[in-house]
Amino acid sequence: MKELKEKVRELRKRKEWAQEDMAREMGVSLSTIQRWENKGGQPTRLARRELKKLFQEAGIEDSN
Repeated sequence: MKELKEKVRELRKRKEWAQEDMAREMGVSLSTIQRWENKGGQPTRLARRELKKLFQEAGIEDSN
């Protein structure tokens, strides 16, 4: 099972987004995206819902 940080990175690659693009798309800061990818930080409930939608659209399994 992939960790959240791996899924976030995979999502960005599939969407061909830079971290800045993903931050803008989700309405969060660049440092938030960096924290999720590099340090394994956890998103807020609202951000988690948005991530789930994006994972689903990109065909990335999200079992968390």
